[in-house]
Amino acid sequence: MADAPAGKEFIFKLPNGTVVGRAKNLEELIYLIKTAPIDAVLYHTKGKHFSPWLEMLGLKNLADKLAKTEINDKTARLTLVRLLRSK
Repeated sequence: MADAPAGKEFIFKLPNGTVVGRAKNLEELIYLIKTAPIDAVLYHTKGKHFSPWLEMLGLKNLADKLAKTEINDKTARLTLVRLLRSK
């Protein structure tokens, strides 16, 4: 599994900018999606922040798949985890 270069970790934030976690690889991102406050998950989902980071890790197909997936607020965690595990 590829790790992000130093300084390029995914910084998981709440909408107000409060940092709630950092991920250096896909498994850490999945863990944060499962455990971070839902407001942070929805903030990054709605902002489409995950796909560019996945592409930077060399996971272009997964990034494209995620970018094309419509994610419902109520099922965001489940949808994201299933999609990211499908790599």
